[in-house]
Order: sequence, then structure tokens, then C-alpha cells
Amino acid sequence: MSREKALTLEALRVLDAIERRGSFAAAADELGKVPSALSYTIQKLEDELDLALFDRSGHKTQFTPVGRLLLERGRQLLHAATQLVEDARALERGWETRITLAVDAIMPSERLFPVLDALSRQTETDIKLAHEVLAGTWEALETGRADLAITPLREDAVMSPGIKTQFLYQETFVYVAHPDHPIHQETGPLTEEVLSRYRAIAVADTARFKPPLTFRLFDKQSRLTVSTMQDKITAVKAGLGISSVPLSWLGDMLERGELKEVSTSCRETTDVVLAWRRDAMGKAKSWLIRQIPALFQQQ
Repeated sequence: MSREKALTLEALRVLDAIERRGSFAAAADELGKVPSALSYTIQKLEDELDLALFDRSGHKTQFTPVGRLLLERGRQLLHAATQLVEDARALERGWETRITLAVDAIMPSERLFPVLDALSRQTETDIKLAHEVLAGTWEALETGRADLAITPLREDAVMSPGIKTQFLYQETFVYVAHPDHPIHQETGPLTEEVLSRYRAIAVADTARFKPPLTFRLFDKQSRLTVSTMQDKITAVKAGLGISSVPLSWLGDMLERGELKEVSTSCRETTDVVLAWRRDAMGKAKSWLIRQIPALFQQQ
């Protein structure tokens, strides 16, 4: 028999029970076996692996370093096997074991907390919020990294034929800078040439394979690229540059004077949508497709 065939889940359960219960006799009692059956299982395992898993030289049998390594790694396999069975049972009932929702940086993810809380009260489905940016959000959906996505619907975003979208809300982008930023001294129209004189703060596109997208950036404009929308706002508040920021992220920063709008003529709106692939429609995914638009109607 090969060494791989010798290492069964049953043998790993025996090792686990012996370590937890402290003796062969107690482990046998837990597993509903006689101690001699456990001794035979361990002896057979040692012979077939050609490894000493226990040190029997003392008064009490102890795990050898090799035996403890096998125990610790084996517990990972036992956990994976248990999780596999639980996942299969959950899937048979119709609820996915886990679901990933990609949220573009345009929207603060806490806006989804009410609907995610409602979902968690109906099912034990694990929920993951994945923060993506620009083309990275669509890519996450198309490649299966995400089951659903909330993202702006842009003309330059290329979607696969199997993706469907549902309108959620319209977002307004506001060009802002620190109140003391020199751009506020400009008196003429804020053309591309004028804006390009000042450093832009941008959030990096998270796409791994798709061509990255940009928003309100110009070829000759210097830029500071950060990883999150929060870092972007912090950098603008520190006077490091100018940027177009979603109104939903600004809160009362304009009223408090922390940031100042560059010009109302620079405002721009975009539709934000819920997007999903039409395949693998489990209960959790279908429920979210119904409830997320309803949540934004209430908001």
C-alpha cells in the first residue's frame, strides 16, 4: 500500500482524539472503539509510513516531533473535510456556502450593512466584501472573484455578454481641493490645460488583466496614486493635490471647510449599478439581487 493511501481521515481522527483525550483508552471511549483497535490503527500507520509517531520509551506514550507534525497538519485536513461536507449540505439546501460582493471605491461599503445584516439572519452563508476600483470591479465579476458587483456604469467599461445590471442610484463627483490650494486662485475657465498644472490624487485601478481605467486624469498631469478612497480624501485634505470625489464620501466636509469645491462646472454624474453573472444563481445571490436595489430605494 502506498504511503498516501495509508494516511486516511480515520487514522487522523484517531491521532486527534489521542492528543485531545490524553490516552489511548480515553480516545477509544470517545470514538466508540476498544483501545486495542486504536493501537492497531496507529501501529499500522507507523509501519506503512515508516515513521515513528509515538515515543513509547517512557511511562506515558508521547508524540514524537514527526507525530506532532502529522497531527497538526492532519487537523487541517480534518477541518477541510468537515467544511466540505457542511458546504455540500448547505448547497443542497440552496444557500451558497459563501458569496463575494465586489464594491467599487465609488461607494462607502457601510451603505450595504443593513442588507448584509438581514441576510446573515436568514442563512449562515459567509459574506465577503471585496474592495475594487474601476476596471478591477468588472474583472472581479467576470473572472469569478466576485459573485456580484456594485460599480459605476461607464461607457469605456467592457462587459461580458453574460453580465446583467440593475440601476441603484446616481452618484455626483465633485472636484475638490484644500481651501488654501492655489487652484482656487484661478480666475479663468478650468480647462484641461489649467487642471493639468496641478497634481491629481487618484485611486489605483485594481484590474489584474484588463487594461486599467482612469477618471478625470490628464496625460501631462502629475499624480499621486493611493489604494483607497479614504486615503485619497486624506491626501486632498492634506493639500497634496486636487481630485474628483464622490459626493457620498464627502459628507459635511464642504460645510465644515475641510475641503473646498474647485468649481461647480466640474461636477459630473454617473449611474451606479448592481451587476452579476447569470450563472450559478443560488438563494443568497438571488436574495441580494432583490434586496440591494430595494435598500437604495429606501435610502
